[in-house]
Amino acid sequence: MHIDFLGTPVDNVDMQDALQRVDDFIRSCKPHHVMVNNANKFWLMRHDPRLTSIAFRADLILTERAVAVCSAILGHPLKDDVAGVAFAQELLPHCDQRGHSMYFLGATDEVQKALMDMVRREYPELKVAGSHNGYFLKDKNDFVIEDIRSKKPDVLLVALGSPLQEYWIRENIERLNVPVSIGVGGSFDVIAGLKKDAPKWIRKSGFEWLFRLIQDPKRYWKRHSKMVPFLFFTVLFEGILGIGRNGKRVALSSPVSSQQSNSTPPAGHSPGG
Repeated sequence: MHIDFLGTPVDNVDMQDALQRVDDFIRSCKPHHVMVNNANKFWLMRHDPRLTSIAFRADLILTERAVAVCSAILGHPLKDDVAGVAFAQELLPHCDQRGHSMYFLGATDEVQKALMDMVRREYPELKVAGSHNGYFLKDKNDFVIEDIRSKKPDVLLVALGSPLQEYWIRENIERLNVPVSIGVGGSFDVIAGLKKDAPKWIRKSGFEWLFRLIQDPKRYWKRHSKMVPFLFFTVLFEGILGIGRNGKRVALSSPVSSQQSNSTPPAGHSPGG
């Protein structure tokens, strides 16, 4: 069951549920798309009908802490939050133990090298199907897709940033034919040890965005100056007071079935992507 969080989908899962879903997807041998809904993605979806449509067609929506807290405030508490970086980190030992193969797509050559060095050091038995940097869309897109297809990974991590990674996965999901494709944003830098991850107590407080802002203000200031106030005021006015952007009363968010959410985006969002 998806939960409709102010026009965007979330799933009521914890980390173990999410990892179990990965195993289920792999056993099915059919392509599946996993997305993350966080404060930034919420802002993007509310301004991008194409991304919203992609989200409602995704097979699993993980929810980071800020959105999980807001969902609880609106009367739909979730089992737990599942941050995108934490999930990507958990997938490494999970796939290692179960013999699942992984393909790492995105970031720079330098980050890829550091990432592969870390994987070989920490998970020497992990089946690495392949890897490629994120600078391929202009003239090597077909080559990368065919490389992924030929190596048949069970899990594909795509670090192209949002919404590009979601566009690319949805556009190519059938052609890729990978059981689990997930956009992981800037996770490779953290997994490789090039950037510090937020401590667990900061993630659980809902202020992971602030940790990232302090760590890299040039990159995150413009993004967070928009998305954080937007999330706060949307929850306040639409979620609590029931007042939409046009000043009229709106229905509060409610659970919707995955079949409904995969076929029909919420009112005000046209299909796309």
